[in-house]
Amino acid sequence: MARLMDNKKTVEIRMYGANGVEWADDFFEIGGLEYDEKNDAYVVTDVDYCIEQANEWKNGVGDFYNPDVDEIEDREVYID
Repeated sequence: MARLMDNKKTVEIRMYGANGVEWADDFFEIGGLEYDEKNDAYVVTDVDYCIEQANEWKNGVGDFYNPDVDEIEDREVYID
């Protein structure tokens, strides 16, 4: 689970691939993000953009379109 925040809101994003492994932390490369200890979240420029990217990955569109991938229906994204 990746807990992300910008100057407007905080969200938790969980992403699961065909293998059932949760990998939102890797997707958003949180190791390279600033950590806000007070809010227990990683700081991003735009939370809405991160949500959009997660949903595009789930649906296999935009930057995540790949006609050779047939496991798109196994992708799940949860945003709280």
